[in-house]
Amino acid sequence: MKSQLKTLVVACALALSAGLPAEAQTRIRIGGTGTPEGPDTKVIELFKANLEKELGGSVSVEIFPASQLGTWSEMVEQVKGGVLECMYESVGVLGSFSPISNIEGVAYLYRDEDHFFRIWRGPAGKAVIESIAEDSGFQVVGPGFRGFRQFLVKKPADSLADLQGMKVRAPGIPAYVTSIAALGVNPTSIAFEETYAALQQGVVDGLEQPLVAIKDHRFFEVAKHLVVTNHMAETMAFICNAPWYAGLDAPVKAAFETAADASADWYRAYTQESSQQLIGELQANGLVVHAPDLEEFARRAAEARHDGALQPIIDRFRLVN
Repeated sequence: MKSQLKTLVVACALALSAGLPAEAQTRIRIGGTGTPEGPDTKVIELFKANLEKELGGSVSVEIFPASQLGTWSEMVEQVKGGVLECMYESVGVLGSFSPISNIEGVAYLYRDEDHFFRIWRGPAGKAVIESIAEDSGFQVVGPGFRGFRQFLVKKPADSLADLQGMKVRAPGIPAYVTSIAALGVNPTSIAFEETYAALQQGVVDGLEQPLVAIKDHRFFEVAKHLVVTNHMAETMAFICNAPWYAGLDAPVKAAFETAADASADWYRAYTQESSQQLIGELQANGLVVHAPDLEEFARRAAEARHDGALQPIIDRFRLVN
């Protein structure tokens, strides 16, 4: 009931935001969880600038960052119901609607970021995007690399053994839970927006996130040990209502895809340039960096048993050179 009420309130708020110029024919409202100054929001702003430059007054993009429209799960429901056109989030948030979107939560799937883009911009990735749209009603556009995910915990951890039994906040998404549990860690589902307080209060012993999110949301203030595991690559994308997207005029759809890919390219460059800088900034804020041997991590992750519908996708991704 609470979620339904929130969706109704958001629907009213979005309706009130519809005061657009008369010449604007296509309205695109995009929600996000990133902070106003963070790179997730920068991606959406860049998308808006490129799309409006290409299409002029025929399109208007409105941005709602910092969870203004609710948690990521609430925004997923809004996009599903057509209340919101799009959101910018990780593909894994669609796990409850499309089992194969859980591919994001499979540990040690990508060899490096080049491998990531060869997959997502090639036939294997495009097939997954098409299947998600058909199965769930969500259109994924412009998959992008947000960086590899790392563990941030409250105690020193120099090996996999040191992480055993720790309660670590992880998304309540099946593949994430399966992958984290396979490592001997206790995955604990807590809303992202509540994670800082959960760490601060000792409800969990840590979390796993990309460096960008660790800095952007200041998690380093409440957990001081960064364990460099590179266990998953977060696949960020514009996630839109599929029927709405299918109904766009061909020129708008083409411009949308071009702008989304350009934003993904920016995020890739940002991640490359900022990773070492981010680690340095985090260390300056008291973070201790641990670099364990990842061989055992990868071996244990390979023993995970995912949804039967997901395994063929995992196999196909791993065959991409």
